[in-house]
Amino acid sequence: METIPMGTTTVQYEGVLDDQKFYNFFRDALKGLGYKAVETSFVQFAGGNYTIDWNAKRLIDDYMAYKMAIRINYRGLTESAAVQNGKQVKVKTGTVSVTIVSDIILDYMDKWTSGLPKLIRPIYDKMNQDVLTQRKTAFENDIQNLKTTLQSHFA
Repeated sequence: METIPMGTTTVQYEGVLDDQKFYNFFRDALKGLGYKAVETSFVQFAGGNYTIDWNAKRLIDDYMAYKMAIRINYRGLTESAAVQNGKQVKVKTGTVSVTIVSDIILDYMDKWTSGLPKLIRPIYDKMNQDVLTQRKTAFENDIQNLKTTLQSHFA
């Protein structure tokens, strides 16, 4: 298995937010892009602070996969009251930041690590440089679309 780092992306928002609604929105956005997200960690701190970690993966073929390590970090969440449509409702205010570390995983099934496939793999990788470049661009577009979707959710 080989990992090609694609970079880190961060989206941050401060203001009125519904953390549960955002959680579901984000998960649906990932699903809409074809990613399977698994929550790996939930850590709650004092003072309305907590962190959620996800791993999201999208299999492209039996050789390549897109992978994202996602951290949703809530800070300073406090409940307050607001008037909406003439009725008093509870709202939360605080800060949320989303950090996405993205990688392309080659040979994620470890089929090309021994025997004849191990000898052929350098030739295969060289012949498929154009495909790899196209898939890097497609993954970068996925990340940018996800970032834009998250930013539009807060707008």
